[in-house]
This record gives sequence, C-alpha cells and structure tokens, in this order.
Amino acid sequence: MWGIGLIFGGFLLLCSVGVSAQTPTATPLPAAQSLATPTSANLVIHVVQRGETLFHIAQLYGTTVDYLTEINGITNAGSILVGQRLLVPTSAPAESPQSVQTHIVQPGETLGGIANRNGVDVNTLMQLNHLANANQLYAGQSLLIPSQTTADIPPDIASAATAISPTVTQSAGSAVPTIAPTESGVPTIGNVYTVQAGESLFQIATRYGLTVNDLVTANLLDDPMLIYAGQTLIIPDAAGQQSTLELPAPVIDLQVKPLLFIEGETGSLRLTTSQAATISGIFLEQTLHIVSSQDQREHSLIVGIPIDTEANVYPMSLMIDTGVQKIPLVFNIRVLSGGYLSQNLSVSDDLAPLLAAAPQKYELDLLARVTSDFHAEQYYSGSFGLPAAAPMNAMFGTHRSYNGGTLSSYHTGADFASVPGSPVLAAAMGRVVLADLLNIRGNTIVLDHGRGVFSVYCHLSEIDVQLGQLVDIGQVMGATGSTGRITGPHLHWEVWINGVPVNPLQWLQQSFP
Repeated sequence: MWGIGLIFGGFLLLCSVGVSAQTPTATPLPAAQSLATPTSANLVIHVVQRGETLFHIAQLYGTTVDYLTEINGITNAGSILVGQRLLVPTSAPAESPQSVQTHIVQPGETLGGIANRNGVDVNTLMQLNHLANANQLYAGQSLLIPSQTTADIPPDIASAATAISPTVTQSAGSAVPTIAPTESGVPTIGNVYTVQAGESLFQIATRYGLTVNDLVTANLLDDPMLIYAGQTLIIPDAAGQQSTLELPAPVIDLQVKPLLFIEGETGSLRLTTSQAATISGIFLEQTLHIVSSQDQREHSLIVGIPIDTEANVYPMSLMIDTGVQKIPLVFNIRVLSGGYLSQNLSVSDDLAPLLAAAPQKYELDLLARVTSDFHAEQYYSGSFGLPAAAPMNAMFGTHRSYNGGTLSSYHTGADFASVPGSPVLAAAMGRVVLADLLNIRGNTIVLDHGRGVFSVYCHLSEIDVQLGQLVDIGQVMGATGSTGRITGPHLHWEVWINGVPVNPLQWLQQSFP
C-alpha cells in the first residue's frame, strides 16, 4: 500500500493501516550468542529483537530465509514479532556462501531441469533446500545451488529439520549468497541483485526495465524507501531466464507477474507459442479467460485471487490446442497471505436491517454477475487513474464487524474521504454497464473496461452518465454523497476481475495486459 501513501501524502480519518514487519536498517545486530538458547547440537532458539527482520536473522546465523520459514512453519516471511522464538541452525544449512549460488524458480521450471543444468543430483537439491516434494516447486521460489560435490553437503541439517517439522510448508524468501561484481559492474547471480551504497529501488528497477512495484512484490518489501547496501533483491524475469525452461513445444516463453501471487490481488500471465494455438486453463477453480493475438501466437490472461484464499502452493493448468494436438502445461503458483486487518464499525438503527446476510449476498451476487461478463476488447491502457481528488480513509481487504458483532464481511474496495458533491472520475476508459440505486452501495456506477476488468463507484449523490455510454479516463461521471449503508459521506471504489473483487490500489501502481 506504500504507493498510495506516496500519492496522497498520508491518510485521513479512520484509515485502516496494515501492520507492517520491521524493515532492514544498517544498525549492527547483537551477537548471536546473546540472543539464542541452546536446544540441540544443530539448532538453537533465537528471540526476535526490535528492528530485526527474518532476512537479518538469516544473515546472523549464515542461513536462508527459506530455511527459517520452513522449520518454524512461518507462512508470511514479512511478519515476525518482537519476542517471537525461532529455531535457527548453529551452523549454515549448507556450504559456505562462496560455494553456493541462488536461483529463483521461473514459471515452467522443474527441479529435474534445474538439477541437470547445474550438474547436480535432484536429491542433492532437495536435501540442500529442505524440500519435502520435488513436485511442489513454484515460481518465485529461492533455491540454493551447490557448486561442489554432493559429498561436501552436511547430511545432518536436512534430517534435523525433518525431525522438528515433519510436515513442511514451503515459503518464499531471499537467500543470502556472496555475489561478486561482473565486468559491467552490476553484481548479479541469475536474477539476484546486491544493493550498492547510495542506490534507490527506483534506480535498480529502471536498470532492469521494471517498476518499483515489481521489486516490492517480488521481495515482499514493506517500505520501498528503506533498502540498504548489501541487501539482496530478487530481480523478476531477468534476461536469460526463459531460454532454459522445460516448456513443451510449441510453447517458447512463459511469464507470470508477479512471481508470487497475493490473496485479494491481481496476477497476470503471458505465453508465447511458435505456432497458432488456442489456450484454455483453470486456476483456483476459476476458468481462465485467455486472449490471443499476433496470429494466435501471443497469449495473455488476468486473474483475480479471491480474498481468504489460503496461503499455499496451487497448480495452474493450461491446455495448448494447436488444432492437431492438445498439449497440457501445469506449473505451480504460490499464493501469499494479504495480511489484512479487522475493524468494528457502528451503523445507525435505521440502516441496521442492511447488515443482514440476505441483502449483502444479493448485492454481491448482482455485482458478480455483472462483472463476470467477458469480452476480448480492451478499453483501458496502462495503470488506472484516481477516481477522486481526496485522501483515502479505508483500504481494501479489512475484515469487518458491525455494532460489536462478529467479523462477517470484508471491505471490497477503497474509500476516499471526498467532500459531498465532489466529482467522481472514471479510473480508465470503459463502458457503463450499471447505473442504479443499490441498497448497500447506494447510487452506483459500474464500468466495463474489457477483458473481464470492471470498476465500481458507490454512495454517489448523483449519476451523470447513461447505461451503455463509453466514458474516457478522468471523465466526470457523477458526484460523491452518502447514499446506501454508510457511516459518513465518501466515495467507495472497487475493481473486479472476472467476478472477483480485488485490491483496486494495485491497479493504480502497475499495469496489466
């Protein structure tokens, strides 16, 4: 959510602020011996100190974030608490950093392929990275690749981890290799980059032709302004990665952005085939809508990750139909927790009937039907614009209770504290597919931007567009107000992808195909 903080310069009113993990600083960490309690010959307990991150702790003990998340059952590497007790190794879980390199798994790669290209055994990679199942590899996963023989890898570390945590849930994280500068002066191994003194995230993103948000998402950064010299960053989709993937003909390229999906947000895929093909697929039990161009050789899709999707690894199943044969392509995507908070709101007695489950379900079902209409024509281009010239006062995803009740719903959009009567602006070019009074959202406009992308504008005092009208980005469509079930006047703004509400702020920060 950092991008919106920069855009608005801060939130007003009852802003739902997320709990952020501590960010890395250059402050020296205390010695490991003073923070750890012995537990066994191979593992000790580390008590998290103020200002520490999992990355810092991994550096302190010469291990990796992946290893710490796995043996401690951590599902979100960006969220550790002061005073939390962590199992850590008394020695590195593999060889010294000089004898390993880090590889970030790309969509379509297999553990066997990675092992073959690096001249190592699959079992060696599984032992070194504490993998319980070779088929659970996922895009964006960080793997350590040894440069010595299998005999040089201490065999006791994997067995110790298995003994402590027989059922391992894999988690994404950043490894800590020692990386030497190349002739060009850019120190990289594969697509891992070491931050140099004085560099900003913007400078690094520009160097690789990426956006700041690409790096924030790939590295689970809480604050893009706080990076430090020596920090290692994942560079997603770095040049040269795609040429070595185990992709079945006629597929010649596969890109997934971001590499790690987040519940409640949007993900995208681009696939290139060497001949004309029709692509179909399923992910998270959703039928994927795939648009093809360039004589049916370039294919892309956008998918909304439903909120409350459990953090886990999920298969994306594609079928490539060339007209002569059908070729399956299945690869894993990791979905991370969105870390959404909760709040209690007070609603007046006259609006209390709208808290019942029936009217809420009816309205959500209505919007789901409207926003499930798909056509390949695309009206929008690039990232979305702001729907109102006002600060935010509530973010997407917050789980809510009303009048002291139980948590029964979540916030499906972002709220802007607009003065009543202020202009409501189209976030992108689109066609009006709904302009009506709804019970909960009040006067509401829904724009169809094409390719299954919709934006929703609620609680308006007036609607100045007609059903079927094509509006341009930034065009005034009405005025903010206080219609529907509200606690005060504001603009409630939503984005839906193929019938799934997603975080609209992501669409302000980045563009999708």
